Amino acid sequence: MSEQFTVVVVGLGGAGLALVRHLAGAGLDVVGVDDDPGALERARLQDRPGHPVTLTRSLESVARADLVIEAVPEPAALKRRVLAAIRPHLAPHTPVATTALTTPLTALEEAAGPDLFALRFLRADALDAVEVAHGPHAGQGAAERLEEVLATAGISAHRVLDRPGSLAPGLLLGLLNRAAWMVHDGYATADDVDTALRLGCGWEQGPLAMLDAIGLDTARDLLSRLARDDGHSEPAPVFDELIAAGALGRKSGRGFHVHGSAGGAQRPVQPTAPPGCRVVVVGSGTMATGIAECFVRGGFTTTLLARSEDSARAAAERVEFALGRTATAGEQEPGGHAAFTAGTDRSVLGGADIVVEAVVEDLAVKRRLFAELGEVCPPHALLATSTSSLSVAQCTEPAGRPADVLGLHFFNPAPLMRLVELVALAGTSEHTLARARAVAERLGKQTVACGDRAGFIVNALLFPYLNQALELLDADETTTAALDAAVKSVGGQPLGPVRLLDTVGADVALEVQRRLQAEPRLRAPRPAALLQELVEAGHLGRKTPGKNTRTHLAARAAAPVAAAA
Repeated sequence: MSEQFTVVVVGLGGAGLALVRHLAGAGLDVVGVDDDPGALERARLQDRPGHPVTLTRSLESVARADLVIEAVPEPAALKRRVLAAIRPHLAPHTPVATTALTTPLTALEEAAGPDLFALRFLRADALDAVEVAHGPHAGQGAAERLEEVLATAGISAHRVLDRPGSLAPGLLLGLLNRAAWMVHDGYATADDVDTALRLGCGWEQGPLAMLDAIGLDTARDLLSRLARDDGHSEPAPVFDELIAAGALGRKSGRGFHVHGSAGGAQRPVQPTAPPGCRVVVVGSGTMATGIAECFVRGGFTTTLLARSEDSARAAAERVEFALGRTATAGEQEPGGHAAFTAGTDRSVLGGADIVVEAVVEDLAVKRRLFAELGEVCPPHALLATSTSSLSVAQCTEPAGRPADVLGLHFFNPAPLMRLVELVALAGTSEHTLARARAVAERLGKQTVACGDRAGFIVNALLFPYLNQALELLDADETTTAALDAAVKSVGGQPLGPVRLLDTVGADVALEVQRRLQAEPRLRAPRPAALLQELVEAGHLGRKTPGKNTRTHLAARAAAPVAAAA
């Protein structure tokens, strides 16, 4: 029979109360302490049958605790006062864990005593894992007891260095803040930003919904301290605007989203009859063939237009192979798809209803193509670029048809990814925009609307986050395995940043980050030195088997040893 642990949680605000509920639900003996009668009453109201919790204003129960968790708000002075009040009641070698995310343990140890640790996480309401930082004088016995109690509560522990924000919380807060800036700038709506990250990156919850769960006042304060101590961007002004209006997130019923109503519901995809059936996809690479497959499956008569017969033949084989695979539920059976051809005869452009450009990411190449499209395509044709990083306006301007052009940014692999970023220009007509949205929905995609600037929504959020992860690695703050494990487990992400970078390719990441950094309004940092190093060394990730971020760092670490030998 496992040992019955007693945990005392001091501070019954949002994080403390969530910790109490989680620990009690795991069967631990839990005591909640707060000197605020209102906080004790709120805790009593949320007490759950079958998981009794002792609630008190007294710290006397600290003497019998196996673990004490201090969970008062972040200002260091307040935490020091509470930790100093706890210390006289502690039994020797009892671990004390603070929830301080931005305050270093060295600033708290004098008040708390030697066996001090930090539990670092963003959301106490989803507490499956935490990062654990050890104080400079924490004993091994106290560390083992802390990990034993956490394991009993079903909480996995990831050991990290004691730095502001540590790993996953700091990385994700930076991304969440950039998402808030998008809303503040009027670039995209909160719903579209969240939809983009859910569908484009596989997040279970969008960044602005995450901020609502954390609490906008809490997030704003954490970001302010990280900006001061760790070089993060200042919190977006929209935080202060919402907080001033009483919109604190889930705890107040509204924040970036409205909670407890249909206000935050996603608009369902409603396939419609194809508005124009003849589609030409220009290009023969991975994105072009993937987009062509989407159109064929969507019921559009589709032609893939390549530069050479060999390219057309190879592209046709890839599309036809994909179409011939066993159809998933809800798809047409093999052989039941719309007509598909691939070739080099450019006269097909003269009869196209929809043209999607998916050629190489080279502005000069795209501009030459759109000049041709403007000359030869019918007046009613919708002309779209699938660029992921270039200016849609610069790509499409030579067509001379401002009302008919826009960006349709598909994600790789296009047949599987449900998201399409819809980039309308100042001159794009409402009719063209409506057609493009209907086309995407016919393909089973969900669209998000955004403006014409580098990275659109997903890449403008994703690549600075990957860049920051590389800076942590370059500074020897962590290892590739530890970083990926913490971000997946503590941050709740489907992929760690190193694995994601290796999947995308370091060369792609470097090019996108350079373009983001070139636009001052995006507030993007310059490319990390390690990112440039990876590209120069040819360690690009999955596209260079055996040469990725991990192998490059291992080789770099071994180089001084080899030189010394």
